[in-house]
Amino acid sequence: MRGPLDTALLTFQLKPFHLSLLHQDRMSFSKFAPPAGMTAGSLLYPAALCAFMVRHGLSKKSLAPSGALAATVVGLGTFTNSPYVFGSVLLTFYLSSSRLTKFKSQIKKTLEEDHQEGGGRTAVQVFSNGAVGTALALAFQYIYWNSEYRPAALFMNDWRASTLLFAYIGHYACCNGDTWASELGILNKSWPTLITTLKKVPPGTNGGVSPLGLAASFAGGLLIGVTAAFSVIIQLALESPLSWQSNKGWTGLDAFVSSVDAKFLLALILAGSGAGFFGSLLDSLLGATVQKSNYSTKKKVITYKAPQKDDEIKSISGIDILDNHQVNFFSSLIIALTTGYLSLKVLW
Repeated sequence: MRGPLDTALLTFQLKPFHLSLLHQDRMSFSKFAPPAGMTAGSLLYPAALCAFMVRHGLSKKSLAPSGALAATVVGLGTFTNSPYVFGSVLLTFYLSSSRLTKFKSQIKKTLEEDHQEGGGRTAVQVFSNGAVGTALALAFQYIYWNSEYRPAALFMNDWRASTLLFAYIGHYACCNGDTWASELGILNKSWPTLITTLKKVPPGTNGGVSPLGLAASFAGGLLIGVTAAFSVIIQLALESPLSWQSNKGWTGLDAFVSSVDAKFLLALILAGSGAGFFGSLLDSLLGATVQKSNYSTKKKVITYKAPQKDDEIKSISGIDILDNHQVNFFSSLIIALTTGYLSLKVLW
């Protein structure tokens, strides 16, 4: 049985132990603190962009309810990045691809059995085209978690920021190029050519390529690259000491011009156009080999459904390993990693 002296001694010995645990708890909690510079007010901007994207998608029927929820996750993971380029690229991809999905929708209905007016993208479709990009945006957040100031010049002075940006551009350029190729290529006047056999196949066949589709894939990727370059330029201008004085004109212009790296900006544009073009080719190659395409002789369309009565189904190409969403995911992942790796080798 302990006396008063023993109890006092035990309390004295345990007090440092409790203090050390408290210190460790505070240290561990600080690891999960918000990024430097992030406040409740700074979250209004990304929240507003998310709300705009989701509302636009639902009102235009570009997003299904599950797709709207997924778009919110993608948007918050992207728009909370302080460099403008991440958010501007995502919005450019979303708005341009949604617009093209509706282009000549009535004609597409006669060529694609599963064509939906407006798109109506589900959560699976949103994540197959946005998961890799969101992961790259979050990786940027994690690396520069404690950096309160993230200037645009960071992309030109830090190989980690540069590589992540190019991988991000490669991902969305691939997705945008493939979407543009699919939505416009199907309207080509002549039947597309299967990329593996170079034989003519019905419109909508996985792996079919056409001159219009290839040009569209290049243009879709180019738009992403140009958007990224202009976003960096705009942020550099906002961060430079530019001002207008009636008696002196523009001041700080020399500092702004010297901060612009023309080689880096040109590389962004080339990376975007290249990722759009070659990403579409990779998507077509995967579609022609590991994705099944069947043709309904009754409906005269590519079908993914079981044959109905008096309907003959012909196998056009591929084996049934991946579906369209999985092909999109893997092609964008490969192009993102390749673009980031090439930028690291060329620029650094």
